[in-house]
Amino acid sequence: MTGIDGASHTRFIAPHPRLQPYLSVYYFTAIDSQDGQPVSDWMNPEWASVRFRYSGDTTGGFVGEPLVDVPPMHFVGPTSLAGPFSAMHARIASVGFLPVGWNMFIDHPAHEWADRLSDASLVKTTISFEAMMQATQTLTTVEQMAAAFDALLLDALDNRPLIDAVTEKRIRAAHDALLDPEIANVGQMADKLGLSIAQLQRMSLRIFGFPPKLLLRRQRFLRTLAVIMHDPESNWSDALDAHYYDQAHFNRDFRRFFKMSPRQYRQYRHPIIGAASRARIKALGDPLQGLQKPTAASAG
Repeated sequence: MTGIDGASHTRFIAPHPRLQPYLSVYYFTAIDSQDGQPVSDWMNPEWASVRFRYSGDTTGGFVGEPLVDVPPMHFVGPTSLAGPFSAMHARIASVGFLPVGWNMFIDHPAHEWADRLSDASLVKTTISFEAMMQATQTLTTVEQMAAAFDALLLDALDNRPLIDAVTEKRIRAAHDALLDPEIANVGQMADKLGLSIAQLQRMSLRIFGFPPKLLLRRQRFLRTLAVIMHDPESNWSDALDAHYYDQAHFNRDFRRFFKMSPRQYRQYRHPIIGAASRARIKALGDPLQGLQKPTAASAG
């Protein structure tokens, strides 16, 4: 895809401590073409997010589908497919939701939004996305926007019907299990959580958006991709997660999630995600939202 270095940068700001168990981060992306050509890249598979484009225009979608004009205020559910997107100029403020945040704020089963991008007004939620969009259009700095997001999300949190603490604990435990590199299959994950496979399947679709088998496959893929993002000069063969039998096994996963081979992926520059992953590593220590660990709820 076209684009050159320096065409994009992303700033990451942590939410209020009371919101951190539910949200991954606020991130603010600026895209400006340097050569008169659209700046293009792929979003990696990740958890859900809401995005507010307060300047410019973008096209986007999912690999294997035509790109479409993206609504200024749009919501993306949990994804198992890379998301190509492109812009000449854009300013975008985004909020990432962790799985327990989906349970707290979003009143849909997650599978209804899996691999789906649509206008955020279609989301059943206690959050005022419209007020968040207005904040991006009227405030002048990303710090001011982050503070406004904190206020609106804390209001939604405080006015939310009480969520069962046992349910939250179970979701965090399932999230932790997904991140555990020792868990190789659905049976091991169910055993660790003390659930039947049928119970795990139901919870997984409702909260995480996908069957547990696909989620575990996605996580081993993301662990491998993260190694390359930490060191872009690394070889794929050296980066492979321990649960891959061989390079061919990984190549099949790459085609499942990106619809291309690892070799093809490395032929492209990544002016948006490359810059964002470097900034995320600096701010948070890991390059991918899908690898962020859950945290316990704050009492403050």
